[in-house]
Amino acid sequence: MGLLPRKRAGSPPEPIPDENAQRPAPRRNRLTRLAFFGAAAALFLLTAACSQGFQSTWDPVGPVAQKQLQLFNVLLWTMVAVFVLVEGALIYIVIRYRRRPGQPRPPQIHGHTALEITWTIIPTALILGLGIWSVFTLFELDQPPTDQGEILNVTVTGHQWYFEFEYPDAAGGKRISTANELRIPVDRPIQLILESDDVLHSFWVPKLGGKVDVVPTRQNRLWLMADSDLIDQPLPATFYGQCAELCGLAHAQMRFRVTVMSEVDYQAWVQNYNPPQALTPQAQQGKTLFAIHCALCHTINGPEIESVAKSRIDSFLTGGDAVAVPGPNLTDLRTRQTLAAGITDLSVENLRAWIRNPEDIKPGNWMSDKAAFYTDGGDANLTDEEIDALIEYLLNLR
Repeated sequence: MGLLPRKRAGSPPEPIPDENAQRPAPRRNRLTRLAFFGAAAALFLLTAACSQGFQSTWDPVGPVAQKQLQLFNVLLWTMVAVFVLVEGALIYIVIRYRRRPGQPRPPQIHGHTALEITWTIIPTALILGLGIWSVFTLFELDQPPTDQGEILNVTVTGHQWYFEFEYPDAAGGKRISTANELRIPVDRPIQLILESDDVLHSFWVPKLGGKVDVVPTRQNRLWLMADSDLIDQPLPATFYGQCAELCGLAHAQMRFRVTVMSEVDYQAWVQNYNPPQALTPQAQQGKTLFAIHCALCHTINGPEIESVAKSRIDSFLTGGDAVAVPGPNLTDLRTRQTLAAGITDLSVENLRAWIRNPEDIKPGNWMSDKAAFYTDGGDANLTDEEIDALIEYLLNLR
């Protein structure tokens, strides 16, 4: 106490600090935050509007996606209407019955039987009605229609990191196996049998149908159909899909395409699905190199034998430095549009870059990690002439 200075008698009182003087106006703070969030929302909407809508669910081209969009819209706008009514009533009550200066405090009212019954019955009726309609819609979409032509069955197998498509009965019992590009005829129901050989994947083509998980050790099913009345571009038309479940390092690069074709073009593609017949000398050299370096993981002569596929998968799951990886089937490589699970267009230049160092195009791929002719840095231990011979051979595959 003795260390504190004493006030002199008669000295003026110390001014009381104004606590509110240093504080910014609360209203100004609220307006600033509101303006910031409004600008952020506007920027987000503007950025979203720049999308070309390659995988938009708002532009369905098939009955499955169309019914799912209809269900979503009804549920969404019903919830928006309920939200606006409830929040509007709440805001009205807060403003209308607020306490005003100079007026007595509003009386507290407890219980209103008719009102409580009303706001119990209305939400219950809405939930039951929308729930029952949703269940019936899901039942309707569970099985493909039987009055829209012959159902085409396709087995879809998810791998790290690409989708394999096998047609067990494409035409006259002919089996077809391809990868990353699903070809389907227009106006015909397609039933997809979904399987996985490694981890959990999810198959999704937004404009044709909703996503379905691809689960190891079991089969899931999904049907879809491309409707010619909903497609606003000439055939063949391309629609985009991807894996929608985190499945490892290259999950974001696990893309594929669905090519919708006329029935005539589809049948022509089926009939032309054959191994190459005549090869140039350079392509013959590439075939030899392929047999030495690539045949352990890839197939180039039609659907793979089941025992061979199983041995590759078992070897892959077992691990090791030089194992057989279940690589994409390359039989019809020449007819494809893309390379490396839809990441880049198929061209001589892109194929050369892919063979030379796949890691530059698709980080995390198994090819550069498991194939014996790649160095630790990911570069192929092949000469330019050998790479050119491989390209000549691969682009003969049809």
